[in-house]
Amino acid sequence: MVIWIDNPKMKKTKNINGWIFLDKPIGISSNLALQKVRKIFNYCKAGYVGTLDPLASGFLPIALGNATKTIKYLDDSNKEYNFEVNWGLKTSSGDLEGNIEEITKNYPSREEILKIIPNFIGYFDQEPHKFSSKKINGVRAYKLARRKLEFKLEKKKIEILDLKLLNCLSETKAYFYAKCSSGCYVRRLAEDIAKNLGTFATVTALRRVGFRDFNKKLISLDYLLTLVHSDDLKHILKPINLVFDNANEIILDESGAQHILNGRTVKIKTVVKSYEKKFTLAKFKNEVIAIGYLKDDSFYPKKLLSYL
Repeated sequence: MVIWIDNPKMKKTKNINGWIFLDKPIGISSNLALQKVRKIFNYCKAGYVGTLDPLASGFLPIALGNATKTIKYLDDSNKEYNFEVNWGLKTSSGDLEGNIEEITKNYPSREEILKIIPNFIGYFDQEPHKFSSKKINGVRAYKLARRKLEFKLEKKKIEILDLKLLNCLSETKAYFYAKCSSGCYVRRLAEDIAKNLGTFATVTALRRVGFRDFNKKLISLDYLLTLVHSDDLKHILKPINLVFDNANEIILDESGAQHILNGRTVKIKTVVKSYEKKFTLAKFKNEVIAIGYLKDDSFYPKKLLSYL
């Protein structure tokens, strides 16, 4: 999920463009975390990728300024999670926010868990949880579920790239690691694992520990607050071009930059390594000003990240 906010009535910080890898704390929504970051950066334009529930913590990529124009390029990113499950407990939401629906004392052994893990590696059609942020006719599914309205969510093709049992914390609790494609619901995965074991499961702790192949060093809200009146705010931003793996780059002079920002193509004067790469970034004064593609020794802009 992606949200971006831009309030033209509020005074904004200029030249704040880049990414923050936020360590979202437990107890607040992703949107509230975004609002807090925007306040620290004087209400600049911002957005995030990959909603984390209030009870979840961890890696929340937040785009600031012109970086919001690159958000869509992260929509299909793989994600990594550590999560704890409580065996024998089924709730309406798949986590501790929901009502208890069923209880059993059927607890799987470590050997039983390890035996079925290979069954969950690969591609699957997964039905999103009813207590999710999916929209039904413009309304969030969890809102409909709380009102106990009947509805059905379409299954989505997802991939589990890796699944590990990290620890059996007790007879009733286990700790897992999962690497999965975009759109995978960990609560549903936990329930499916339990079903395969002939029991129930509820996620009691969830932390996103990885997002694509990005550096996993995260920044906390508390640390950001210490920098409110500091010149270090810009220095903690990740560059916009971090989104694009091994993209071509062309360096423009002032004339070329003017052409690009007017939406026109420019002839490339320097040799480019590969024309087969999906994206090419146009840079002027060490700033990415446009995303486009190469054809016949020319750069064609598709998305402007800066304006005249």
